[in-house]
Amino acid sequence: MNDWKRQHPAAVFISFLSNLKEMVISLIAIFVLGQTSPGLGSNFYFVIMGVILFLSLVNGFFKWWTFKYHLVGNELNAKQGLIFRKKRYIRKERIHSIDINAKLVQRLFGLVELRIETAGGGNEPEFKIIALEREEAVRIKQELLQKEVRYFEDVLADNEHEDIEDGAVVDSDEGVAGAVEELPSFRWELSGDRLLIAAATSSGVGIAATFIAVIVSQAPQFLPEAVIEEYVRWFIQSSILMIGALIAFILFAAWLFTVVTTILKYGYFTIEKRGNDIHISRGVLEQRQLTLYAQRITAVRIVQNPLRQPFGFVAVFVESAGGGRQDEDLSTILVPLCKRNEVNSILEETIPDLAIDPEYEGLPRESLRRYLFRLLIPALIVAGVVSYLSPYGWIAIVLPLIAVLVGIWQYKDAGITQVGDILCLRKRVFSKLEVIVPRKRIQSMMMTQTVLQKFDDLYTIHVSILSSVTGKTFSVRHIGRWQKEEALGWYSYEVNDGSRINDLEF
Repeated sequence: MNDWKRQHPAAVFISFLSNLKEMVISLIAIFVLGQTSPGLGSNFYFVIMGVILFLSLVNGFFKWWTFKYHLVGNELNAKQGLIFRKKRYIRKERIHSIDINAKLVQRLFGLVELRIETAGGGNEPEFKIIALEREEAVRIKQELLQKEVRYFEDVLADNEHEDIEDGAVVDSDEGVAGAVEELPSFRWELSGDRLLIAAATSSGVGIAATFIAVIVSQAPQFLPEAVIEEYVRWFIQSSILMIGALIAFILFAAWLFTVVTTILKYGYFTIEKRGNDIHISRGVLEQRQLTLYAQRITAVRIVQNPLRQPFGFVAVFVESAGGGRQDEDLSTILVPLCKRNEVNSILEETIPDLAIDPEYEGLPRESLRRYLFRLLIPALIVAGVVSYLSPYGWIAIVLPLIAVLVGIWQYKDAGITQVGDILCLRKRVFSKLEVIVPRKRIQSMMMTQTVLQKFDDLYTIHVSILSSVTGKTFSVRHIGRWQKEEALGWYSYEVNDGSRINDLEF
């Protein structure tokens, strides 16, 4: 596979359709949000968008024509550009994740999208081909995963037709790029009933409800003025029960929306462990196959929202230099839903170095009032303003009570501990979050102290790791002095006499 290759010609139309989708979304947003200028009619926007789409089609053709790639030795090379030529060289050992997606637009042409990410790739993947035959994408993926086989190929250069056994088989007719089919040592599948539970307890209801509320609030501008006056008068004169029913309807519609989107997103979810690689497949409409290197995972996050907590269900995410998605907070979901007591057994099979069951050390008693004041003061201000301005403002008196309960909840769930070379942090904003990170993956550890924290000798710990885009920092507020000293002593690579420890692995 040493010749330069182009992606499938359908890439021109896939790029065009993607731009068209973004244009339609922008057009809907303009009409719904009413941001059009009085001097510019809707025809003006249609003409402008038509010109942009035509230029997008021309640009897509030149991108397809000038983009070429090939694999040679241990490098994946790509070049692109008509006037300004751009070349990329990606070494196999620097690759952090390989992602094969089959979005709707790709499935229209029977193709897939290949994404390869490395550390420091920025907002976009280091390498992306938007239109590729599935067989070609799989072959590239297998070629990039054949580090060990490449070694054997060099050793056995004079015996090029030998087969390699012991879990891996090389097809001598197709070469190394042909196939190494290694049986998975571990497989986990999200069952149908758990998929329904994950969809029903998803935490995206708030975002969906906000979106639906915006749509409902903009609807009056499309209705006749007489209807609007009648509607507003009816709404103002409605009882609190009627207003509550409207809010309940919006929340129910948002919940239905999140149920459907979650099922489409995590349907057919499976994990397979092959050697040191973790293969994650998922998706009903948009099918995704992601491969992560287990040894390059920098942290594990265990998230439990309040809806799942009574049933003991959690979701598990992993942090890596590649593979993160915007809709998952730039992380990769490892398990959409499982019992908390099942997490350790899954990690033992996939990321054994991080399979621990920590016992967290709680925060000092002085921390409690910090958590309470931080929520109680804003709640009192909001409750006072709402009570003064709204006829039903008296209901806002529940806000301070909710703030106190949430503050106590956050205090009880916050904790920190060290287990060997692994640091564990736990906190709660609304959902409970646990972070498990090995010392050698921590980029920096920092302690800060505000003026108010000085009165109680409290600190905030910040732990930064390498993750998608620019990295990620996890913090726990209001830890005690002894917890600060323990954490810094644990992280320091200096022994008591001030000398550096030299035998640690980085």
